[in-house]
Amino acid sequence: MSEKSQQRIVIRHLGGSKANQVEQIPLKKTREITFGRDSASLIAFDQLRDDVVSRRHAVIRIEGDDGNPVFKLSDCGSSNGTFLNGEAVTGEVELAPDDIVELGEGGPKFTFDIQPRPDNFASRTRVISPIDATVTRAIAATSADATREAAAFSAAEPPAVAPVKTGVGQDTVLRMLTQERRTTSRGWMISLAVVVVVLCGAGYGFYRHSMSVATSEMAKQAQRADTMVAEKLSALGKSAKEIDEKYRNTVVYIDLQWRLFDQSTGKPVYQKVVKTREGNSYPGFVKLPNGSYARWLTLDDGDRSNLPIRDHLSGSGFVVGEQGFILTNKHVAAGWLIPFGDIGEAANYKRGAVYTYGSSKKTLQIVDLTADVFSGLRNWIPGNGAPVFSDEATYIGGENDNKHTFTGRNEFFEVRFPGNRIGIQAGLVRASTDADVALIKIDAAQALKVTELASGLEQVQVGDRVMALGYPTVSAKTYVEMATVQGGRVERVDEFIPEPTLTEGIVMRLGSHLHREGEATVYGTMDDAIQLSINATGAGNSGGPVFNDKAHVIGLFTYKGRDSQGTQVTYAVPIKHGLSLLRPQQAGSD
Repeated sequence: MSEKSQQRIVIRHLGGSKANQVEQIPLKKTREITFGRDSASLIAFDQLRDDVVSRRHAVIRIEGDDGNPVFKLSDCGSSNGTFLNGEAVTGEVELAPDDIVELGEGGPKFTFDIQPRPDNFASRTRVISPIDATVTRAIAATSADATREAAAFSAAEPPAVAPVKTGVGQDTVLRMLTQERRTTSRGWMISLAVVVVVLCGAGYGFYRHSMSVATSEMAKQAQRADTMVAEKLSALGKSAKEIDEKYRNTVVYIDLQWRLFDQSTGKPVYQKVVKTREGNSYPGFVKLPNGSYARWLTLDDGDRSNLPIRDHLSGSGFVVGEQGFILTNKHVAAGWLIPFGDIGEAANYKRGAVYTYGSSKKTLQIVDLTADVFSGLRNWIPGNGAPVFSDEATYIGGENDNKHTFTGRNEFFEVRFPGNRIGIQAGLVRASTDADVALIKIDAAQALKVTELASGLEQVQVGDRVMALGYPTVSAKTYVEMATVQGGRVERVDEFIPEPTLTEGIVMRLGSHLHREGEATVYGTMDDAIQLSINATGAGNSGGPVFNDKAHVIGLFTYKGRDSQGTQVTYAVPIKHGLSLLRPQQAGSD
């Protein structure tokens, strides 16, 4: 194997969640290296710990042939920018060995290299600053001058001679006077120089003081300007983009299936499917003596022909506790506590068989499932219980004369975070008895980032700007194709990668609780809810957070309403109901 085919790109991580790790990528056939928190990135960073890094942050492209590669770094429109050796990257810049790349200011750092290095691929030349070079030359010059002066003095010095005593003549006196005048002149010149230096120093000090005062005043003015800008931006509120980037990783995708069980026996509950003499099958119903209708419920699976009372659904939720607490809708996490509208349509039945209570099984009537006689059955809440009939006859069976007590159980319950195909098991903590809110929990291996909830003092008003995050089924999906080996065969499967959808709107109307005003009772069809103009979403978004422009959660996205013309509105449950689940113990005195 040649040296070129063995060449590899070496990424040495200096900071972030990958600190002290080394990743090696074969150069051969590699044309692009992507960096980001997206799991599809070639070098992917931690979703929670490396929150400075964007989903698709930066890319290194390899150009040229194998013997003469060229590496170019560019930013992919990241939120916090990319830096090469401390300088912000704009456009494409060429990389050299030992270059330091930083993903976002203060974010993860790594060094870039290629081993073994091509002959034309060398580290950047280090340049000595002009100040350092001047100092070097000055030291050298001073050393040389001192050497020359010492040599000249040694050559000019005459040999020592004994002094000759003489008298003081006229010439000597004149020389002494001249020397004294020169000494006096030098003294005055030195004094004058000292005065000039002092005056210059004072002038420079005054200049520096004036500049310092001016600079301080300019800094204060700039700070005041920044404060005014910040106040104006605060008044405008957070943008939808800011809210999405800050909290998208706290919004989870929920996938579950629940099933109904008889509380006294622990057996699953079924709806009877009957077969007529003609060989047709229909979901069974019983007309009770009081004229009302009931599902023909049984605890027998009828050789697996009966319909189990269960539901499979998906929804949204958001993290409210570092230890793994998550808020969502009750109809997502505990579907047996809300009306169960399916009377057989989910199994593709169009008509049902109605039997009269206590009569022969041969006495029946075939009725369309859309008939008004079944409308009341769609409001049945499984958790409230119902009569159980014998599997063979339309008599109430079991030990109870009228109604059995049922309980729901989640057969599987998974939570997934954005960009992650690995599910985490969840459990129901408690559900609200007043509103469509439930608290669930996952086992968190580390402290999770949480959303900020609106306090009870924050008022929601009509016209307020709001943003919803969640996983509506109508949105486009992201999948990753995986190869698995099963039974000695390679099979390819597509795994869903959750990515939340952001939708923006306003508060259209506020509902209110049922209450009395004097002798009158006042109620509204939307009860205690927030009506929204967010109509580009729907099923699957249930349980997701609804933010105000301060990036505080004011409610949980819940049901939508639609009229016969197709006009629809959506609703949110006020966050106060979620706060009550987080504080189950009432405050009181010691």
